[in-house]
Amino acid sequence: MTTYIIIGVVLVLMIVLTIIPQKKRQKQQQEMMNSLRVGTKIMTIGRMVGKITQVNADNTLIINVGTEDSPTLIVIDKNAVGLVLENVAAPAVEEVPAEPAAEEAAPADSAAEEAAEAPAAEETAEKEEK
Repeated sequence: MTTYIIIGVVLVLMIVLTIIPQKKRQKQQQEMMNSLRVGTKIMTIGRMVGKITQVNADNTLIINVGTEDSPTLIVIDKNAVGLVLENVAAPAVEEVPAEPAAEEAAPADSAAEEAAEAPAAEETAEKEEK
């Protein structure tokens, strides 16, 4: 009876020890796929080294496996990326300054002020004539 318990524990332990590292590798692979950007130097699973020149919406990449002077472009699937050799920093998200909005509002405000000043100027002109 105790032999069955020991065999059961060993089987459960083997299953757990194979599933946890597999999930960890899948998570790392997914993070690598999400970090692919134009300019990233990669190695494919076929051991070809190149730089990403374009990331397409259909999960394909166009990579340059040639030189800068004579580029050789190939199209690969994102799943064919084996290793990221040089990662490119994600482009910084630029904050939209509030000043352009204020500048856009300023012409409207000045137009409103001019419209309000025009009748006042006409009234003063009429008073001067009298």
